[in-house]
Amino acid sequence: MGFLNKVMLLGNVTRNPEVRFIPGRDLPVAKFGLAVTRKTKDREETCFIDIVTFGKTAEMCGEYVTKGMPLLIEGRLNYSTWEADGQKRSKHEVVAENIQFVSRRDKSEYSGSSAFDEPASGSMDEDDIPF
Repeated sequence: MGFLNKVMLLGNVTRNPEVRFIPGRDLPVAKFGLAVTRKTKDREETCFIDIVTFGKTAEMCGEYVTKGMPLLIEGRLNYSTWEADGQKRSKHEVVAENIQFVSRRDKSEYSGSSAFDEPASGSMDEDDIPF
């Protein structure tokens, strides 16, 4: 039997990425939070998830990702354990392997500029569709 560890999340960044370098390896590591909201008829629940990424993706996050920005993240779930002050600690986090910037439907929701502009409604006609 095979194993699968795949996570896909679409949410908003809760804090600006903190980029550090692993000593001796000069490998960038970026850490930030993501809020993913699930809405039902009766209620809304938000899950806050710690995200970590390495290498070029970490550098890109440090340069372009800001609090409030919507992102689509693809990665894997990681479980970390350590000891601090004689107490055993643990947490789950998502190791992001692919991050995509997402534009919002309502541009007033996000004050930053977006590299992706949605086409104006009615600006596309049937001849533009390739299938």
